[in-house]
Amino acid sequence: MKANQTNPQTQPQKLTIALTGGVGSGKSRILELLNKEYNARIIQTDHAAKLLEEPGQAGFKALVDEFGAGILGPDGRLNKDTLANMIFTDAHARERVNQLIHPLVWEYVKARAEEGDEAILVVESALVLENPGDFFREIWYVYTLREQRVRRLMESRGYSAERCRRMMDGQPSEEEYRKCADYVIDNNGSMDAVREQIRRRIGAVGR
Repeated sequence: MKANQTNPQTQPQKLTIALTGGVGSGKSRILELLNKEYNARIIQTDHAAKLLEEPGQAGFKALVDEFGAGILGPDGRLNKDTLANMIFTDAHARERVNQLIHPLVWEYVKARAEEGDEAILVVESALVLENPGDFFREIWYVYTLREQRVRRLMESRGYSAERCRRMMDGQPSEEEYRKCADYVIDNNGSMDAVREQIRRRIGAVGR
């Protein structure tokens, strides 16, 4: 459900934005801009998931109980390559991981969100977001051409083109992203172009 479909009486005082988009879409530079130029506090769900998947944490236990010790490395921690390959090649495994980890991540995000008094809070996630409990004022989708995403991932992470495309195929489609979004940021051009889009949107929602 789009964030702007919420009841205005239930919206939070601060501007709480969900920033979403596929792998390689360039969300990081937009987060950096929002932090530096708007003093926005940033919470990244992948960082939250990593914390929750550390040994002794709830996410770690849930994944090992579900998939067994075969997903662990010699050091007793989750083998990230094994887990990533499973997620991006096995739709059922991906769904189960999401079912196990997402509720824990959102508990973490909500708890961290309550700690700050900043005017703008941005929660970044690679997956299409719903709006639990009218938590977000807006959901923004970062749109980048698939070819650009592949090139960025090859340059920044050293992935093969095949691996990049396989990862993208394991994520929601552009149509799904757009369906959930209140606003689309075109991230195919310059940073100045992105900056202007953000300036206009924040101005339009009262900040």
